[in-house]
Amino acid sequence: MKKYVLFAVLSFITFAFPIFGTGSLDGVAAIVGDSVILVSELDAYAMMRSTANGAAAPDSTLLPSLRKQYLQELIDGKVLIVHAAKDTTITITNEEVEQAVSNHIQQILHQNNITADVLEKELKEKYGMGIPKFRAQLRSQIREQIVKQKVSQQYISGVQVSPSDVEAFYAQYKDSLPSVGESVLLSKLSVNLKAPDTLRQLAYAKIMNIKRRLDNGEDFSSLAKQFSEDPSASSGGDLGFIKKGTLSELKFEEMVFSLNVGQISDVFESRLGFHIVTVIAKKDQMVDVRQIFVQVSPPQAEIEKTMAQLDSVRIHALSVADFSDAVKKFSTDIQTKGKAGKMGWLPLFSLSDQMRGAIDSLKPGEVSKALRDGNEIVLFRVDERVQSRSLTLADDYDLLAEKTKEITSQKKLYDLVKKWRRDIYVDVRL
Repeated sequence: MKKYVLFAVLSFITFAFPIFGTGSLDGVAAIVGDSVILVSELDAYAMMRSTANGAAAPDSTLLPSLRKQYLQELIDGKVLIVHAAKDTTITITNEEVEQAVSNHIQQILHQNNITADVLEKELKEKYGMGIPKFRAQLRSQIREQIVKQKVSQQYISGVQVSPSDVEAFYAQYKDSLPSVGESVLLSKLSVNLKAPDTLRQLAYAKIMNIKRRLDNGEDFSSLAKQFSEDPSASSGGDLGFIKKGTLSELKFEEMVFSLNVGQISDVFESRLGFHIVTVIAKKDQMVDVRQIFVQVSPPQAEIEKTMAQLDSVRIHALSVADFSDAVKKFSTDIQTKGKAGKMGWLPLFSLSDQMRGAIDSLKPGEVSKALRDGNEIVLFRVDERVQSRSLTLADDYDLLAEKTKEITSQKKLYDLVKKWRRDIYVDVRL
């Protein structure tokens, strides 16, 4: 066990949950409704914010203004909590909280490759508490996190942006938007493989049995290790953090970003098979996800036949026109077929390892060998490559639309908090 890694995780928890104090007298930084923000809480939050993502500690001359900014952020968070307490449509169950607490502890164990006994030993040595007290300390803070997420989802989840909004965002920020590194302009020909209904029915029966066991209170991680047919099964189904907009399986992405921390999804089907997912944690535009997956795999003979067919296409469809004709004739991918297979510009860093491996050495005009991606057989054509490029409306509209939506959502939530704050008692003591 790498002790310094565990201490790093525990130190973060200390910043996030400053209730782990030593019991000494503490000052009050602010009062929001019936809630109190302690000076120690502000100091811990300021430390965490100012050194986030490995940043160096800020210049001492900036600390007073930063401290005021961070206090306002903490106050806004408390305002959300107070407002949620008045909103009868926002409900948090004890089961949600307990599941989220368990997920958080399992995440610590997994990230540090330790047992619960080792964690308890470290907690006692560093904080003078066992896991039961640790769970109790986590419980109230995680409940607050879930409340904040539900308030945000209820009031701003439906934010939509128009093309004119995206254009205005781009006009305002285009000079400060970072350039994109090495990128490829790709086209795609994809054929979906079909599995017999009998195999699909067997897979569905298997995953529904797993869902019933989850509903009866069995541990998600343990069931993933036993039954999931994904490489992540050995780690209890933990897929790690997933960034919004990076998954090719849109149904999967929509599901995981719609869940609250600790919530378990219903069974849902993708082009790969059947899934059950739960969210361990959320931060920024990312979610840490566990899944239980039951594959619906097509027969090997069908796979080999389609692979041979697309390898033949690759040999005879090197030109843009020939590849476009092949897409119209063979492709089953709805998103790209209507655009002659065009996927647009993609940064190399955003590609999966398999996809990058397929096109990394290709020159413009070359087509990859046929490769299997889940239940699809795919060809990629490299239309163009550049070492660096600027974001443009024509080539990066979806990315710019997502950024516009983020800014719009943040502004809407800020305006709501400002409005709610007028109706809530706030006393700033610093």
